[in-house]
Amino acid sequence: MKIKTLFIAPYSAMAHLIEECRQEEQKLDIHIEVGNLHDAIPLAKAAENRGFDVIISRGGTAKLIEKEVNIPVVDVHVSGYDMLRVLTLANDFPGRKAIVGFSNITLGAKAITDLLDIPIEVHTVETAQEVETIVEQLKTEGCELIMGDVITIDAASKHNLEGILIQSGREAIFEAFQKARSIYRLHQKQQKKITLLKNLLEESASDMIVISVEGKVVYQNWTNFDGCPRPIDTLIDLVQQGLLSHGVKIVESSELKKIKQKVNEKVIDDQTYYLFQFSEFNYENQQKGLQLQAVSQQPMLIAKSKKMQRCVNVIESNLTNNRWILVGASGSGKILISQYIHYLTNGGNGLFASSSAENAIKMNDIDDLDIHTIYINEVEVLSPQNIEKLAVLIKDWAKRGITVITAIQQEDPVFHSLMYDDEVIRVTIPSLNERKEDIKPLTTYFIASLHGELGTSAIKIKNEAMELLEHYSWPGNVAELKTLLKDAVLEEKGYVIGKELISELLGEKHGKTASFDNDFLTGTLDEIEKRIILKIMEEENQNQTKAAERLGINRSTLWRKLKQ
Repeated sequence: MKIKTLFIAPYSAMAHLIEECRQEEQKLDIHIEVGNLHDAIPLAKAAENRGFDVIISRGGTAKLIEKEVNIPVVDVHVSGYDMLRVLTLANDFPGRKAIVGFSNITLGAKAITDLLDIPIEVHTVETAQEVETIVEQLKTEGCELIMGDVITIDAASKHNLEGILIQSGREAIFEAFQKARSIYRLHQKQQKKITLLKNLLEESASDMIVISVEGKVVYQNWTNFDGCPRPIDTLIDLVQQGLLSHGVKIVESSELKKIKQKVNEKVIDDQTYYLFQFSEFNYENQQKGLQLQAVSQQPMLIAKSKKMQRCVNVIESNLTNNRWILVGASGSGKILISQYIHYLTNGGNGLFASSSAENAIKMNDIDDLDIHTIYINEVEVLSPQNIEKLAVLIKDWAKRGITVITAIQQEDPVFHSLMYDDEVIRVTIPSLNERKEDIKPLTTYFIASLHGELGTSAIKIKNEAMELLEHYSWPGNVAELKTLLKDAVLEEKGYVIGKELISELLGEKHGKTASFDNDFLTGTLDEIEKRIILKIMEEENQNQTKAAERLGINRSTLWRKLKQ
């Protein structure tokens, strides 16, 4: 089967010569068209659509075509014979002479004129627009003969100068035929490899799109989606503006459904590409009580105090481990610290999941490969038997490479199987009352964060107000501080939070002190505790979150005590 070849001649005389030469070519099925520079582009695109294998053209025309089509383009070089012919023609021509053209003409011309010491100027252009400017300048300098390609001769004619067209001879055309055969064979080999790789991709990596750093869609394949689930223009904008966060994140599709998006950057032959992979969000996990999120930025940990610095040092020294237990009171920041561990361990890749201990046992397995970390809380409500079950699950997940972080409020022998294992890293998180040095930077951070999140006015707190915060005991820990500051910034209409407002908010907390009669102090310790809990629940209108905060316990512990 012959190689289907289009030869686009930039001038008519060349077409006649190609017609003669193709009679002697056996392996190419050659079709001939005449078109120079931009006129040749529609011819080339049409040929590609009609299934042509190779295109042959010359000089600037070949360069323009090459940018517009995806099939091989062969450039007919001007041979030494071609240059000698034109220089012989110009030899007896009187006056100043010059050659103007693209590098395919001028490189050979320069070599010959230098070698033979021929007094002819050589000017190389990068674009067709430069030709007329150079020809016009040469005329003003007294040049009388211009040699070059079609566009050069047209410019010379426009300025009433003599022109000689540098034509390609039989030798150059036969050389182009040989190049077409070689480049076609090479292209076919590459296409077979590309086809194989595409087939492999379609088997192993469906629902993906590849976009170059310039914003061009290089490849896409969809199996579970009808097409790209997010607008392609949006993805291109993210690429070109450098706003991509790598790794997995949960985004909304064009139909406003939750989907998972994974982004990887690939550099191939010094070219940068972005691979977007999409998958459907597993709502079954959500129904099981598993909350998923992407942690794309390193969480802010305030660690000015020695106890908090020690906590951070323990974490950063043990990041190769994937079984952790965080010991800290309710509201001390265990969820934030677990996200910090997740980010440092995975570099922002993979999803962070959180679940109550009871739901973790019911779930029994994690079938989402994008989950790299799971945070388990409310362990206190489990029976000893279920604590053992949880310990077995955690070991199994850790063996599969998942980082498992368990949170408890305080050490207790009942958690023996979870805590006292050589492979478990234990991190003790201090209460806010033990890290007073962190109150000021935490306050500054929360005010700034709330300002950005809620658009509140306050951006600063007075020193006297800060002193009140530093002297308060904070039974609800960091969570209580953040809640109080949220109340403060919502109430404060100015830019600075003063002592009076903070004093009022803290006073309201002190005012919520339960009053008990003597009957409360009769009976067993468990009975007294139950009466106190019920009284606090009554005062808080059965709001378990507020009651737990006042009692200095978490909701799961409160719930367990209410059930007893």
